[in-house]
Amino acid sequence: MFGHRLWARQTPWLLFLEFLNVADAFLRDGPDALFSPSDPTEMRPYKMRYRMGLRHVLFDNDELLRVSQLGGGDEARWEAWLATMEGRGVPGGFDYLRQSFPQFNHFSELVSLVKQTKLEADNNRRWSSQFIFPFGPDALYSDTIIKNDTPQPDFNNFGRTGEILYMMISRSAHASKLRPYFVELLDPGKPKNQLVARLNSPRDAEPDRDQKGETYLPYRSHPAFDRLAEDWLAVLDLQLPEQDAYAYLVPLGAFHIIQYQLETAAAYAGRRRPAMICEMIAPKREFVRQRSIASYQENDSLTLQALDKQIDKVLLEEEWKKIENADISESERFELAKDFIEKRFYYSPEENERTMAGLVDSLRQHVEVKHEGNCGKVHSDYGRYIGLSSRRGTNRHRYAPTDAFIKLLVLTLVPARMEFKKFLADAFSRYRLVFGEVEAAEALDAAIFQSSAFERNRKRLEVRLASMGLLNRLSDGCAYVVNPFAADGTK
Repeated sequence: MFGHRLWARQTPWLLFLEFLNVADAFLRDGPDALFSPSDPTEMRPYKMRYRMGLRHVLFDNDELLRVSQLGGGDEARWEAWLATMEGRGVPGGFDYLRQSFPQFNHFSELVSLVKQTKLEADNNRRWSSQFIFPFGPDALYSDTIIKNDTPQPDFNNFGRTGEILYMMISRSAHASKLRPYFVELLDPGKPKNQLVARLNSPRDAEPDRDQKGETYLPYRSHPAFDRLAEDWLAVLDLQLPEQDAYAYLVPLGAFHIIQYQLETAAAYAGRRRPAMICEMIAPKREFVRQRSIASYQENDSLTLQALDKQIDKVLLEEEWKKIENADISESERFELAKDFIEKRFYYSPEENERTMAGLVDSLRQHVEVKHEGNCGKVHSDYGRYIGLSSRRGTNRHRYAPTDAFIKLLVLTLVPARMEFKKFLADAFSRYRLVFGEVEAAEALDAAIFQSSAFERNRKRLEVRLASMGLLNRLSDGCAYVVNPFAADGTK
């Protein structure tokens, strides 16, 4: 339904890093290979890098500080440090660094500076799963686990959802417009990338592993693909310095994975595209909070509803009905049903299951368990990571956007300046985000709509935008949302 795979354990930054690794891998075949549409369902094979020399130097290098404080000159420090790095399994060792840094302190200072850019610094992942800011291709590498002194791919942190993100961009209507931006972002000649490159071993530039190319995305086109590409273009068109755009591209990537999942699930479940009722935090519990909690819970269960619908659909097929109505023994009927379920769902029941009804119940339970441990948490986990949802002021999750998320909306929706009412309307039509009474009246049934509550919610958003410097109210009473990075905010 969604592709292989939507993996909630992959944080937005890890999602984006995996995407960049895939983009860099295809870019090595030339600019035209970047974001070129892949086969109708699966991604072409590509190769990623481990960069074990760089990673040992940055994250498996506990003795560096002590050695840098030793006396005896640079040669003595180099000898002492190289002795601590023996047995790391890097071909050729680390002597290349002595050639690049005659002064040992220059080397140790650069390592310290680069380590300060470690992403998600408070994580407790092992050293081989730590990452630095993606200054360029020399700072990109695959997630890795070390087994028997040999690096191997690890799919816990790079869960292949980054590959899905890459395929979404490649299949969007705007892939060719995004291509030159990412060619520029992944330019190895950028000064900061060149600094990181000095820490790489000669073997680090060689691709290490062959991805089999089995990543599956079932749609040749999808509205969510185009919205993702359009939003990334809106940010990149602002021409922010260096890679400052990453601060917005990262949460947008996760946000559009949520949008893609919910929109697809709604289609499978036979429902209209779901709305997200967003509460602007009020001093006390209000009606909007109740609707926001309900909206969140409905959307959180949507993927499981879609899966149930798919099971129901398959069990209405003629082949299943023939099995149900066949004039055969129950044991023979069960064996035919078991073969059908295995063929259609890749699921083998427990040995003690012997009835058709029990077989279907077992399938549904298995799907629910797999759902809860995988794509079922994407909506909740990604929403929390990017500031779309939270439990602030209550013990239940609901849509309560943070300042960072609201600013993200301004950057994607407002080219330079936009009337506040249009901003609200565009946020609803594009993302199904509900803040004010006009959009709430369209999204909610009349029986659960309260205009005055949503009017207060809209006013709180207006105050929030103004406090952030993102809204101006003119003398004619009109309020305008302003993009702070636009070249001309008067347009």
